[in-house]
This record gives sequence, structure tokens and C-alpha cells, in this order.
Amino acid sequence: MKLSAGAVSRFLKNPDPDINIVLLYGPDHGLIKERARAIEHVLLGKTPGPFAQTSLTDADIKNDPASLQDALCAQPLGGGPSVVRLKASSEQSAKPLKFLLAALSDKQIIPAAFLLIEAGDLSPRSALRKCVEQENTHAATIACYAPSVRDLHELAMDIARVQNLTFADGTIDFLVSRLPQDRAMARSEIEKLALYAAKNDGGLVETTDVQAVIADSQGHNLDAFTSAVADGSAKTADRLLVHALEAGQSPIALLRALQRHFLRLSEARSAINAGKDAKSAMASLRPPVFFTNQNSFSRQLSSWRQPALERVIEHCLSTERAMKRSGALPENLLARLIIKISSIVGVTNPV
Repeated sequence: MKLSAGAVSRFLKNPDPDINIVLLYGPDHGLIKERARAIEHVLLGKTPGPFAQTSLTDADIKNDPASLQDALCAQPLGGGPSVVRLKASSEQSAKPLKFLLAALSDKQIIPAAFLLIEAGDLSPRSALRKCVEQENTHAATIACYAPSVRDLHELAMDIARVQNLTFADGTIDFLVSRLPQDRAMARSEIEKLALYAAKNDGGLVETTDVQAVIADSQGHNLDAFTSAVADGSAKTADRLLVHALEAGQSPIALLRALQRHFLRLSEARSAINAGKDAKSAMASLRPPVFFTNQNSFSRQLSSWRQPALERVIEHCLSTERAMKRSGALPENLLARLIIKISSIVGVTNPV
């Protein structure tokens, strides 16, 4: 079976006793590890016995196909609960797992351990994923996708709450825009920020703290990419897009960076239309425009008008919907979006 998002939260706190096998898969490797640890912690408790954990790989099962069933059915020395963790880097384990699930379903074996399978990003056609999802009693899959803006926001708030910290106006949005699209990496960055900001009066985290602590290179690359798109420099934007993807940045993170940039341009343009001058309009944004980006932001603000900005924002939303629903590669959809925006701004700056 496939657990829904709501069912996953409940399962992590109180695993269904009828389920003996869980497959964790998806592009967010940090979340896979985090959820695996959470399940293991609930099953084994704070002080697991020395023989409570067994680790297997695809290579182990290839060399000895019976090793998976043997590990699942073996009683640990000293008794007590036990967990078998299988690192599945390919589809090699699908066939042995299918035989194991059939034996469980027919009650030919009685499992003594819980099987946790950690895989990568599996498509719906994956044999490993299919055999688990088709078993409705003893096995379940848990998808681990890149965290949304809301997920990262909640994670930051949770860590701040534990550390008795609060965020100044606009700081948490600025922080989330700089976080990597991997839960474990994002948690590490937030915890690093919390440690740095612990010295602040009243435990208040400012935008300057984020700028001082969170990976500068990532924020700089996102700024350079969004600025190139907003300038209509399609060639530069395309080059920066390729570099960002090669560095491991996810297409959805790059898209959301574009959305935030054009929403901020729209907010400042609305302030100008309401009677403010450009400098005052920029100063009213929260978080404020970082000083190294002020010249480019001011230049873009003079080039864009509200109707065009609204068209871009709608194109961004349409692209995000397409990324979630269509079979097209997210990278290709993002590249098409850059071309659309360049045609709207009507500026060509070959680089």
C-alpha cells in the first residue's frame, strides 16, 4: 500500500503492527534517512540491543538471495525487537522482495524483524515500488519528496521554538529562500543559524544573521539566476540554470526563487503606482533588498510594469502546475519559462 501524507505522520509516531516492511523512496535523501531513523527509534526504543540492527545491500542479496528472508526471520540474540535496513541502490532486490511478500501473505514465514528499505527516486514503473504498493497488508511505501516552502518554514519555526528564538519581520521568508531543497541539509543550516543567533538580545534572529551564516554561494547563485531572467538575459540565465542544476539545485527551488523575485518586483511596482518613489518602494520590502542587489533590482523595477509582472507570475504558477502534473522534464519546463519571460520583458542582452 501507499501511505498518504496524513497516514505517514501517524505511522511515524505509531507504526501499524500489521506492517512488517516499509519502502522509503524519493529525491530527498535527507528526509529518507530522517524518517528511517524515526521509525527505527519508535520500534527499538532509546537503547536498542547490540544485535537489534542488521544492514543489507543489493550486493548482499545478489550474492545470497536467501539472506533477506533469513535476516527478517532470525531472532536477535538476547531477544527484543529488531530492524533490518536494506540499502536498495537498484532494482536488483525487487524479485527477492516479491518472493518474501508472497511468503508473508501465504503465512509461510513469521517475521521476527521489521524491514526498512531505503531507495532513491523511484518512478511509478519501478518493480521495487510496485511490489510493495501492491501488497495491502504487510508492506507500505512512503514517498520522500523535496520539502515545500511551507515544510521549510515549519521546520525553521520548530527549531527556533526549541531554542527559544524568534524571527524578525521578513527574516524567516529570507531564510527559507536560501535553504537547500533537502530536509537534512536544511535542518543542518537552520541549526547552525540557531547556534549563531543564540547570542542575540532576546533571541531575535535578523536577516543579517541569515546572510552571515547560510551558504553564501547558494544564495548568490539564486540571486544571479533570478536577476538574469528579470533582465531578459536569456543566454546568461540559461547558463546559470545549467550550472545550478549541475550543482544539485532542484528545478522547483529555482522556479520558486523566480516567483519570489517577481512577486517582490510586483509589490514594489504597486508601491510606485500608489505614489512612492523607487527608493522608498524598495525600502518598504521585507526582507529588504540586499545591498549588493539594489542596483540590479532598481534597474529591473524601471523596466517592468504591473501587467507584465502579473503575466510572469501567472506563467510561473502554470509552470509549477505542469511540473507536478505533466510528464515533461522539470528542467525543460523551466528553460521554456525563461524564454517566455525574456519575450515579455522585451530586452535582449546577449552575453
